[in-house]
Amino acid sequence: MSKNIDKNFFYILPSGVSVHPCRLIVRDGTIMWKHALLADNAFTSLPQTHAHEAHIVKTAQRLEELNAWVSQGLEPWQCLTPTLWYDPETDDHDQGIRVTFTHKKISDDEVYDTLKHHILPHERLTQSENKLTFTRC
Repeated sequence: MSKNIDKNFFYILPSGVSVHPCRLIVRDGTIMWKHALLADNAFTSLPQTHAHEAHIVKTAQRLEELNAWVSQGLEPWQCLTPTLWYDPETDDHDQGIRVTFTHKKISDDEVYDTLKHHILPHERLTQSENKLTFTRC
C-alpha cells in the first residue's frame, strides 16, 4: 500500500498483515476487506483469530469463483456484494465461513438458480426474504 495513507486507516489482522479496508482479499477479485468486516456500513470486528482470518480468505476465494459463474459478461462492479459476513456478535456469522449477499444487477432468484448447480457437497446456498446466504464448512 501507499506510504501516503494514514496508518490509522489500516486493519491489523491476526496474521500481522496490515490491510486497507479497500484492499482486495483475492488479487484480481472484486471483494474487499471492508465487505468482510462491515455490515450496513458499520464496522463489526477484526477477525478474532488467525483461523477466522483464514476462513474469510478461503470464503472470499470461493465467492470469487461463484461470482464468475453468475456475472459473466457484466462489468466488474456488477457482482456479488456481501451484506453480512464476519460478526463475532452473531451466532451465524462468527467464524467467517458464512456470507449473506446480493448481486448488484441480477435478482436473487436468478443468482440462486445459476449458483445452485455450482455448490460443492460441503457447501450450502440458501435463499430467503431478499437475501442469499452461502456457507462453506
